Parts: sequence; structure tokens; C-alpha cells
Amino acid sequence: MTDDRDPDLQRRRFSDAAMVLPFAGVFLLMPPFIQIFVTGSTVAGIPLIVIYLFAVWFALILIAWRLAGPLRHAMQTDPQSASEAAPPEA
Repeated sequence: MTDDRDPDLQRRRFSDAAMVLPFAGVFLLMPPFIQIFVTGSTVAGIPLIVIYLFAVWFALILIAWRLAGPLRHAMQTDPQSASEAAPPEA
């Protein structure tokens, strides 16, 4: 079993999450998905679609902000790159 404190594993997790986030945002803001929230309903006088759009926008910003710190830390503790590593012995 791998250790969760492995810097390479953590870096890959945060990097993968950062790569998936824009695609999730695009999916959540695509017209076929948004059509679910286009109703005559209002919440406190605000149409449901407006609340949905701002909630998705806020959630994407919040998730990106939460990923930025650990991703920056994981990238700064980057192990030696393959070009700097000693060549393997035969």
C-alpha cells in the first residue's frame, strides 16, 4: 500500500484535480445541463437559473482557490527531474 504522504502522489492528485476542474465547469455550464434549472421558480425573487449560475461560478472559484495552495506547495517540493537524476547503473 502506498503512503499518502508521497510527494509525487500528492502532486499528481492535485495536478489531476486542477486539470479536471475546467472540464467540470464547462459541463456544469453547458446549455443541456443548464436547461434543468430554467423554470419559472424563484428564490427570494431571484430566478433559479441565476442562483444556479452564480453558485457554480462561486464553487469553481472556491475549489480552484483550495487547490492552488497545496498544488503550489507540491510543485515547489518537486523531486529531482529525470534529467538531473543520476544515470542508472548497468
